[in-house]
Amino acid sequence: GTSISTKWRAPSNGLVKCNYDASHHRGNNDSGLGWIIRNCNGTFLDAGMGKFQGRHSPEESECSALIWALQSAWSLGYRKVEFEGDNLIINQLINNNRSNERLYHYLRLIHNWRSMFDTIKFTHRRRDSNNAQTF
Repeated sequence: GTSISTKWRAPSNGLVKCNYDASHHRGNNDSGLGWIIRNCNGTFLDAGMGKFQGRHSPEESECSALIWALQSAWSLGYRKVEFEGDNLIINQLINNNRSNERLYHYLRLIHNWRSMFDTIKFTHRRRDSNNAQTF
Protein backbone atom coordinates (compact mmCIF):
# COMPACT_ATOMS: atom_id res chain seq x y z
CA GLY A 1 0.00 0.00 0.00
CA THR A 2 0.95 3.63 -0.12
CA SER A 3 2.45 5.27 2.91
CA ILE A 4 0.29 6.88 5.56
CA SER A 5 1.47 10.34 4.47
CA THR A 6 -0.07 10.35 0.99
CA LYS A 7 -3.36 12.00 1.90
CA TRP A 8 -2.34 13.38 5.26
CA ARG A 9 -4.50 16.26 6.51
CA ALA A 10 -3.15 18.82 8.94
CA PRO A 11 -4.72 18.82 12.42
CA SER A 12 -6.77 21.71 13.79
CA ASN A 13 -4.86 24.74 15.00
CA GLY A 14 -2.73 24.09 18.07
CA LEU A 15 -3.11 20.31 17.89
CA VAL A 16 -0.69 17.60 16.84
CA LYS A 17 -2.00 14.67 14.85
CA CYS A 18 -1.49 11.06 15.82
CA ASN A 19 -2.26 8.53 13.09
CA TYR A 20 -2.63 5.01 14.43
CA ASP A 21 -3.19 1.70 12.73
CA ALA A 22 -3.32 -2.02 13.37
CA SER A 23 -2.82 -4.95 11.06
CA HIS A 24 -5.23 -7.59 12.20
CA HIS A 25 -4.45 -11.30 12.32
CA ARG A 26 -6.67 -13.77 14.09
CA GLY A 27 -5.63 -16.14 16.81
CA ASN A 28 -2.01 -16.83 17.66
CA ASN A 29 -0.45 -14.87 14.82
CA ASP A 30 1.12 -11.60 15.84
CA SER A 31 -0.70 -8.46 14.80
CA GLY A 32 1.20 -5.27 14.22
CA LEU A 33 0.32 -1.84 15.44
CA GLY A 34 1.80 1.56 15.15
CA TRP A 35 1.30 5.27 15.61
CA ILE A 36 3.01 8.41 14.36
CA ILE A 37 2.71 11.96 15.68
CA ARG A 38 3.21 14.99 13.44
CA ASN A 39 2.75 18.72 13.97
CA CYS A 40 0.53 20.96 11.85
CA ASN A 41 3.26 21.23 9.17
CA GLY A 42 3.45 17.46 8.87
CA THR A 43 6.84 17.37 10.58
CA PHE A 44 7.59 14.04 12.26
CA LEU A 45 7.67 14.25 16.07
CA ASP A 46 7.35 10.75 17.52
CA ALA A 47 6.37 7.24 16.49
CA GLY A 48 6.03 3.74 17.84
CA MET A 49 5.60 0.30 16.36
CA GLY A 50 4.83 -2.92 18.11
CA LYS A 51 3.39 -6.40 17.98
CA PHE A 52 0.70 -8.03 20.04
CA GLN A 53 -1.04 -11.34 19.95
CA GLY A 54 -4.04 -11.55 17.67
CA ARG A 55 -7.37 -10.18 18.83
CA HIS A 56 -10.78 -11.51 17.85
CA SER A 57 -11.77 -8.73 15.48
CA PRO A 58 -10.28 -5.84 13.49
CA GLU A 59 -12.15 -3.49 15.86
CA GLU A 60 -10.39 -4.97 18.89
CA SER A 61 -7.03 -4.65 17.14
CA GLU A 62 -7.79 -1.05 16.23
CA CYS A 63 -8.85 -0.25 19.81
CA SER A 64 -5.60 -1.77 21.07
CA ALA A 65 -3.61 0.45 18.70
CA LEU A 66 -5.58 3.54 19.76
CA ILE A 67 -5.15 2.83 23.48
CA TRP A 68 -1.42 2.41 22.99
CA ALA A 69 -1.32 5.65 20.97
CA LEU A 70 -3.27 7.50 23.69
CA GLN A 71 -0.95 6.25 26.44
CA SER A 72 2.18 6.98 24.40
CA ALA A 73 1.11 10.48 23.38
CA TRP A 74 0.18 11.32 26.95
CA SER A 75 3.40 9.96 28.42
CA LEU A 76 5.41 11.95 25.84
CA GLY A 77 3.72 15.11 27.10
CA TYR A 78 1.23 15.79 24.32
CA ARG A 79 -2.04 17.21 25.66
CA LYS A 80 -3.75 18.59 22.52
CA VAL A 81 -4.04 15.75 20.07
CA GLU A 82 -6.15 14.62 17.14
CA PHE A 83 -6.15 10.83 16.86
CA GLU A 84 -6.87 9.60 13.36
CA GLY A 85 -7.59 6.01 12.47
CA ASP A 86 -9.14 4.18 9.55
CA ASN A 87 -11.83 2.20 11.37
CA LEU A 88 -15.14 4.01 10.96
CA ILE A 89 -16.97 1.83 13.51
CA ILE A 90 -14.51 2.71 16.29
CA ASN A 91 -14.70 6.43 15.52
CA GLN A 92 -18.50 6.38 15.55
CA LEU A 93 -18.61 4.48 18.84
CA ILE A 94 -16.20 6.94 20.49
CA ASN A 95 -17.68 10.14 19.08
CA ASN A 96 -21.29 9.13 19.77
CA ASN A 97 -20.48 7.71 23.21
CA ARG A 98 -22.07 4.43 22.19
CA SER A 99 -21.36 1.23 24.00
CA ASN A 100 -20.63 -2.09 22.43
CA GLU A 101 -20.68 -5.28 24.45
CA ARG A 102 -17.61 -6.88 22.91
CA LEU A 103 -15.62 -3.62 22.93
CA TYR A 104 -16.87 -2.43 26.33
CA HIS A 105 -13.53 -2.80 28.10
CA TYR A 106 -11.62 -1.05 25.31
CA LEU A 107 -14.10 1.83 25.00
CA ARG A 108 -14.09 2.40 28.76
CA LEU A 109 -10.29 2.63 28.72
CA ILE A 110 -10.37 5.03 25.76
CA HIS A 111 -12.96 7.13 27.57
CA ASN A 112 -10.78 7.27 30.71
CA TRP A 113 -7.69 8.32 28.75
CA ARG A 114 -9.72 10.87 26.79
CA SER A 115 -10.35 12.89 29.96
CA MET A 116 -6.60 13.25 30.61
CA PHE A 117 -6.05 15.45 27.54
CA ASP A 118 -6.73 19.19 27.32
CA THR A 119 -8.04 18.94 23.76
CA ILE A 120 -8.73 15.68 22.01
CA LYS A 121 -10.37 14.75 18.72
CA PHE A 122 -11.03 11.40 17.10
CA THR A 123 -11.22 11.47 13.33
CA HIS A 124 -11.58 8.90 10.59
CA ARG A 125 -9.45 8.55 7.50
CA ARG A 126 -10.26 6.08 4.79
CA ARG A 127 -7.74 3.32 4.33
CA ASP A 128 -6.11 3.75 0.94
CA SER A 129 -8.14 1.85 -1.63
CA ASN A 130 -5.08 0.12 -3.08
CA ASN A 131 -4.19 -1.35 0.31
CA ALA A 132 -4.28 -5.15 0.43
CA GLN A 133 -6.57 -5.11 3.46
CA THR A 134 -10.03 -3.94 2.40
CA PHE A 135 -13.18 -4.41 4.41
